[in-house]
Amino acid sequence: MLVALCLVPVALWTAAEPLGDRFAGSYVTLNGLAVLLAATGMTAFGLNLVLGARLRVVARLFGGLDRMYAVHRRTGETAFVLLLGHVVLVLASRATMSSDSAVELLGPGAGWTVFAGVIAFAAMSVSILLTLFVRLGQEVFVLVQRSFGIVFLLGSYHAFTTDSAAGSGALTAYLATAATAGLVAFVYRSVFGRRLVRRRPYRVVRVSRLDDSVTEIVMEPLGKPLVYEPGQFLFVGFRSLALRDQLNPFELSVERQVLSVRPGESVHQFHPFSITSAPDEPMLRITVKALGDYTRALRQLEAGADAVVEGPYGSFTHRGLGSRQVWAAGGIGVTPFLSMARSLREDDDLAVDFYYCVEHGDEAHFLDELRAIEARRDGFTVTVVPRDREGFLTGARLARGHGALGSSDVLVCGPPGMIESLRSQLATEGLPPEQFHAEEFSFAKIGASAQSAPRARPTADTGSSTDTKLIAVLGGLVAAALVFALGVAVGGSIGS
Repeated sequence: MLVALCLVPVALWTAAEPLGDRFAGSYVTLNGLAVLLAATGMTAFGLNLVLGARLRVVARLFGGLDRMYAVHRRTGETAFVLLLGHVVLVLASRATMSSDSAVELLGPGAGWTVFAGVIAFAAMSVSILLTLFVRLGQEVFVLVQRSFGIVFLLGSYHAFTTDSAAGSGALTAYLATAATAGLVAFVYRSVFGRRLVRRRPYRVVRVSRLDDSVTEIVMEPLGKPLVYEPGQFLFVGFRSLALRDQLNPFELSVERQVLSVRPGESVHQFHPFSITSAPDEPMLRITVKALGDYTRALRQLEAGADAVVEGPYGSFTHRGLGSRQVWAAGGIGVTPFLSMARSLREDDDLAVDFYYCVEHGDEAHFLDELRAIEARRDGFTVTVVPRDREGFLTGARLARGHGALGSSDVLVCGPPGMIESLRSQLATEGLPPEQFHAEEFSFAKIGASAQSAPRARPTADTGSSTDTKLIAVLGGLVAAALVFALGVAVGGSIGS
C-alpha cells in the first residue's frame, strides 16, 4: 500500500505532459527527473511522519506497532535516497549550463525558496548520520527524530514555492495532501502529544530487584485501568525524584561513546516495555533489564512515584492461534510470555511447550512461578535451556520434541539472531511460515543506545549488516550520481 501511494506521483507526473517534452535536452531531462524524485521523496517523507505518530489505527493495518516501525524505517531510508537523488540531479541539470551555476544553488544567493531546501536536506543528512554513527541517549534520539518534522516543514515550503509540480494541478494537490497528513501527524504526536495522546495515570507500589540487572515494577491504576491482550507492550513515563538524582542532566562521554542530554530525566519521555501481568490482574507489571542509563536508573525507582502509561501496542499474543503452541523465549524475551502464562485458564483447550533460553541456569527468572503453573495446569510444560551447558535452542530439537510440529504455532521472542535462526531452521523442518510468530525488539533505531530498545531489551549492534547495506547503497548512489553529473557537465562544455 505504501509503495502504491509513493508511486502515485510517478503516474501523475507522467500523465501531466507528453514524455517527449520531458526529455527534450539534457537540462530538461535532468530537471524533470529531479522534480519526479522530489515528489516521490516528499510523499515518502510525509507518510513516514504518519507512521512515526504511533496512531493505533495505522498500527493495526500493519499488524502491530513493531511491524509498522520496521516499515517506518525502510520508508525513511527510501525518502532520504529519493531526496538525495533530487539534489544531485538538480545540481547536474544546472551543471549543463556551468559549474558556477550549480554551486550558486547551494548558497543563500539563490534565494530563500531554494536555500530552504538546501537547509532542509542538510539537516536531514545530519540527523541520519547521527542515528547511524553516534550512540545517542534516549532523549537525544527522540529530539533527533522530532527534528524531522521541522525538516519536513522546510522541505514542504521549498517544494510548494518552486515550480516543482508545474504543469500538473493533480500532482500539486496530491503532494499537498501528503504534506498535510505528515504535518498533522507530527503536530499530533510531537507538539500536542501531552494533550491529545490518550494516557493513563498509575502509581508505583513495588519495585523488586530480582538480581543485579533485572527489576520488576508493579503499578496500580489511579483511574480506569489499561485494557490489553497478553503479550502486548506499553510506553511508560515515570515522575520520580529518585530517577532525577540518578541521572545527570548532561553527559558527553567519548570513552563510552554516548551522547546523552538529560538521559531519562525528562518527564515527558516514554520508554517501551512488555507487560508481564495478566489482563485480569488489578496491578500492572513490567520487568526491566538494566541495559542503559535509564534502565539502570529504574533500579532506584521508589514506591509512590507517579507513572503515566500509553498503549497497549503490539500483536504478539497466544490468543486467536491454534490449540497446540510452542513458546521460545531468549533471556529477557521471557517478558511477553509471562503475561501469556499468567493469563492461562484451567479450562483453556491449549497445549503449550515453553522453552526458556538463558545464558546460565540461574538467570531463569520467574521459574518458580512458571513451574507452579506447570504443576497445576495440564498441557503446560516448561523447559529451561541454559546455553552454557546445552548450547542454543535449535529447530531440530523442537522438531524432535514435537512430532506434530507442522500443526503447531511457534511463538518466539528474543534477540534478532535467535529469531532468524529459528525461523529458517523451522522452515527446513516443515513449519509453515504463517505458523511462525516473532516478537522482535528492534524497532528502535540502529545507533540508539540499548536503553531505547523496546521492552528495554538489547537492539542489534551498531555495526550491523543493516547499517552496512544502507551506507553502501547511499555511498554507491552518491558516487554514481556525481560521476553522472560530471559527465553531463563535461559533455555540455564540449558541446557549447
